[in-house]
Amino acid sequence: MSDSVCAVVVTYNRKELLFECLEALRKQTRPIQGIYLIDNASTDGTPELLLEKGYITKLPPQNIEEPWEKEFIIQNLADEEEIKLYYVRMHENTGGAGGFYEGVKRAYEKGYDWLWLMDDDAEPKEDALEKLSLFLEIIML
Repeated sequence: MSDSVCAVVVTYNRKELLFECLEALRKQTRPIQGIYLIDNASTDGTPELLLEKGYITKLPPQNIEEPWEKEFIIQNLADEEEIKLYYVRMHENTGGAGGFYEGVKRAYEKGYDWLWLMDDDAEPKEDALEKLSLFLEIIML
């Protein structure tokens, strides 16, 4: 499968689990091209951890009244290819459904072929997307 894949990850106040999820996405043997990270107005220091770990290079502004989005580039750890990380800081907690709505809408608008949805506590194995891709090739014949 050579189609573009974007993971949509929704988080709220679970920065340590989010970091593990993002690291697992960067290790995929079938690389992803993008990650839409929807931060549902976390209050636990999530943006600061993302900055500290090198996922973002700029903190979102304080006291926003609408979602804030910024694109960053990170590296896939399996093959050194670039992954676009779209960090969306929500102005309020819209819940899981609201976060996924926002992420799916934005990723679709960017033109990705496939969207891989997960919560911040998901930690996919390194070959998870590769196996999903093989299955998709079979059913798309």
